[in-house]
Amino acid sequence: MKSDKDILAVLSREIHNASGFIGGELVARRKKSLEYYLGMPLGNEQEGRSQVISNDVLDTVESLMPSLMRIFTAGDNVFSCEGVGPEDDEMARQCSDYLNHIFYKDNNGFLALYSAFKDALIQKNGILKVYWDDSAKTEREEYTRLTDDEFNDLVANPEVKVSNHSEYEEPITDDQGKELDKVTLHDVVIHRTKLYGQVKIEPVPPEEFLIARRSRDINSSNFVCHRTTKSKSELIEMGYDADVVDGLPSGDTDFFTEDKFVRHQNVDFSHGSTEGDKSTMDVLIYECYIKMDINEDGIAELVKVTAAGTAAGKILDITEVDSFPFVSMTPVIMPHRFHGRSISELVEDIQLIKSTVMRQMLDNMYLTNNNRVAVQDGQVSMDDLLTNRPGGIVRTKQPPQNVMMPIPAQPITEQASGMLAYLDSVKETRTGITRQSQGLDANTLNKTATGQNQILTQSQMRMELIARIFAETGVKDLALKMFELTCKYQNKEKIVRIRGKYIPMRPYEWKDRVNITVQVGLGTGSKEQQLILLNAILERQMQAINLQQNVHGPMVNLRNVYNSLKKLIENAGLNGIEPYFMDPEVGAAQMPQLPPKPPTEFEKVTMAQVQGENQRATLQANTRLKEVEGRMRQQLLDFEIQIKELELKYGTKIDELELKRRSMLEQADLNKSGDLMKEIVKGQQQFFNDGQARDATAKGKESPGSIRRSPPKTSI
Repeated sequence: MKSDKDILAVLSREIHNASGFIGGELVARRKKSLEYYLGMPLGNEQEGRSQVISNDVLDTVESLMPSLMRIFTAGDNVFSCEGVGPEDDEMARQCSDYLNHIFYKDNNGFLALYSAFKDALIQKNGILKVYWDDSAKTEREEYTRLTDDEFNDLVANPEVKVSNHSEYEEPITDDQGKELDKVTLHDVVIHRTKLYGQVKIEPVPPEEFLIARRSRDINSSNFVCHRTTKSKSELIEMGYDADVVDGLPSGDTDFFTEDKFVRHQNVDFSHGSTEGDKSTMDVLIYECYIKMDINEDGIAELVKVTAAGTAAGKILDITEVDSFPFVSMTPVIMPHRFHGRSISELVEDIQLIKSTVMRQMLDNMYLTNNNRVAVQDGQVSMDDLLTNRPGGIVRTKQPPQNVMMPIPAQPITEQASGMLAYLDSVKETRTGITRQSQGLDANTLNKTATGQNQILTQSQMRMELIARIFAETGVKDLALKMFELTCKYQNKEKIVRIRGKYIPMRPYEWKDRVNITVQVGLGTGSKEQQLILLNAILERQMQAINLQQNVHGPMVNLRNVYNSLKKLIENAGLNGIEPYFMDPEVGAAQMPQLPPKPPTEFEKVTMAQVQGENQRATLQANTRLKEVEGRMRQQLLDFEIQIKELELKYGTKIDELELKRRSMLEQADLNKSGDLMKEIVKGQQQFFNDGQARDATAKGKESPGSIRRSPPKTSI
């Protein structure tokens, strides 16, 4: 095993070389982007001149956020699961419901995605931490006037620890105040400790995340670190030794990078004196995930090393883990690099130039309204001239036209306005955020519908691309990690309320039987288009139901209509279809049995016609059957006469023929068809042919007195 000293040496080297550490290029880049988003001074301001700042980065980011959040969180299902086989469909549906329950109910999924998306749009990458939290939660509870039984039941719970207890006796009296007995009562203060095992989703500020510089993604990286602060009290609650925690140095100078100072501007980060309550003092914590040959067997394992102090000076814990608990997303992917490009980077130069042009335009307007004046020295009162007020008087010793001359300024408003419009068009081309898509263009009605649709389509394509990148990277990885953690650590059944029903969830049965997919909607404009299309589809479905005169027809059924209504509700931004429409299967089970609907006049006439046709067909069939039976009886009678003639001729009883004749009669009674008669006729012909052959043989080879009496071998 590697010693703590060797492990700390490796960690220190990886931390200082990681992307995102103090003083790196990435930190400066994120600091600049955050300053542009916040509209902070550009650094080229001049005293006495305009210092206005254009908020293009802010406008672009905030215009993208509503569409992105609506795409992912407008409906109830951010994640969906698919079963491996047809038998897994029900399990996959439960898995989808449970993952969305964990995302929305157990965690504030909306705010987690919001924070990650905004970090990605401003500072290149949005980071989410996904892990299984099994830490104990301790709650203080106070009880008074408990009886002995109540007190004993309370403290018998292994989760309960008594911190304060007082016992006293109280008399029991009758109506006259006479003491009958005494009862022992208890006042107690307890601390109840519970284990809440669940999936936790937390957004990680970009300045707290470190990764190896040459990493392409998190899963293939050799080093990932979450740099944060914890109070000494929190560390002890997490299970670390109190003596070790008490000896850790307080202070977090390595934690406050340049971008963190910008994010928390005007915030006092002092943590009090060391002479105060040490339990509330912060300790710098490095939660490192590194591939290292910890046991020196020649194979690098993924281990989690928790270290504390400046530059990770003290190891608190070492644990071997299966995967990294982080997911990342970036709006503009740079192939083969972890850090992509932010939307802020695409707009920062536009904001700088627009701010410069706006400042020049405003300064020009100031000069135009307040012209400089050339005066003859000593002939004009300078105090009067510098006091610029309406109705003010400027005293001169000579006629004003002789000693004063205004110096006109050249207006640049027209040129500056054209420049600003051009810069806006460049910004729209880069980001896809147009005035039309924001509803800010007053001239929209004066433009053709085709042109407007093209502009909106292009804008939607850019937003949809960003949404698809977020879905295929961060959101998809988030779903997979939630699924893996739930299947691995939740080994007990949990009952949750989903769509108004309490359903038992058994994630330990889902592993290797369910595939995870992420369903992503479309942008705002596309959702509106989908609403139009879905309404048109719903109208056609109702027309088809009218044509087939039944809701269970061959073209459309109630399930098809229900699916259309469900998509309409989702695209409208409403949460769930249950308050508006009931599932047809559930509704059918709850409906009372109604008496059959009386037939209409048309149905009565139709039924009469059908009954008449059936009666005529039955009479015709009976007539044909009687004819066949008559012919069959006549043929059987002829057949019996022929058999009698043969018996008289040969002087013997043909038992076998009698059995076969009876078999023929039984078959005739069962089938009563003309096909059977064909078989009977065929058997008769074969029988008489065989009899004639035997008769000829007997005449040629034997005398009349020695005739061989054997039954025929022909089967009828």
